[in-house]
This record gives sequence, structure tokens and C-alpha cells, in this order.
Amino acid sequence: MDFFDELLDKARVAFDVAVKATEDVVDTGKQKFNIASLESKISKDYKTLGEAFYAFKKNGEIDDAAVDELILSIDEKLLKIEEIKEEIRNSKADRVCANCGAAIEENTIFCPFCGQKLEFTTEEE
Repeated sequence: MDFFDELLDKARVAFDVAVKATEDVVDTGKQKFNIASLESKISKDYKTLGEAFYAFKKNGEIDDAAVDELILSIDEKLLKIEEIKEEIRNSKADRVCANCGAAIEENTIFCPFCGQKLEFTTEEE
């Protein structure tokens, strides 16, 4: 199991926890899952891009259109990840875990997603 598959599994666990919490936390869990899914897809795009570069170095041939499409795909996914992170920061939750970025309730001492203690920032900061 590679790093990104483990990351995706952790995101699924975080999603399962969120289902049991309030609607705001559920939305955050879904957003975190979407981030993990996009990161996994980016990893696959990087792998394909690396294979194209290898073929170019070995054979001197490269499909410029395919490479440009991969780069555009990666950039779009990175932009979507940033948009989702911004949505999380702007969520209705009172606090955001500084460790994992999850939106949590004001009176929470431990993050229900990652277990981090007292490392929080509020939306006003």
C-alpha cells in the first residue's frame, strides 16, 4: 500500500467519524475526503507524467499534447483542493484544528478526526 492509498484510507476513516457528528462536521468530512481523493488522482497524474518524461529521455519522443493535458489536469486538481480548504476555513464551525484542518465545535478539546489536543485557531484569526 503506497502513501496516497494510506492517505485515502485515513480520509475514509475521517469521513466515517464525521457522519456521526453534526451537519457542519459531516460537510467538513466530505470535503476532507474529496481532498484525499484529489490528492490520490494527482499522484497518479504525476506517475503518468514521469513515465512520459522517461520515454522522452530514452527515446527522444514525447506527446506534447498529452503532457500539456496532464499538467492542466494536475493544476485543476490543485486549485480545487485549495478551494475546498477555503470552504473548510469558512465553514460554520467555531474552530478549526491546526493539525488536520477539520472544522470542529467550540467546546471540543480533542479533534475528532486526528486526536490533536488544543492546537486550534478560530475563524476570526
